[in-house]
Amino acid sequence: MTNLNSYQKLIAIANEHGINCHAVPEECLVASLPGYDDFLLAFSWSGAVEGEPPEHELIAISVQDITKEVTVAAWQIPSYLFGNVLRQAQMLVTAHKDFILRANNP
Repeated sequence: MTNLNSYQKLIAIANEHGINCHAVPEECLVASLPGYDDFLLAFSWSGAVEGEPPEHELIAISVQDITKEVTVAAWQIPSYLFGNVLRQAQMLVTAHKDFILRANNP
């Protein structure tokens, strides 16, 4: 698969989940995590599992707290799990924000 086709496929996956993303020079796509404007969602193809069908290609995903400059979570998953990981990312960000709030207000 060419690079262009790979990114078109990633954009299609993101669009299926309501994510408007932008390509960046580091060969990944970035977007705000839906519902959390202060959190960056970055994802890219990270490879294929040998002997597995193309739909099992792996996506590397990370979620960063922009204001704290810290990675909240990172995964390497097959593309068909993208929606599940997106929901997990939103739950982890909620927990992260709660932790930060409690740490700053003992």
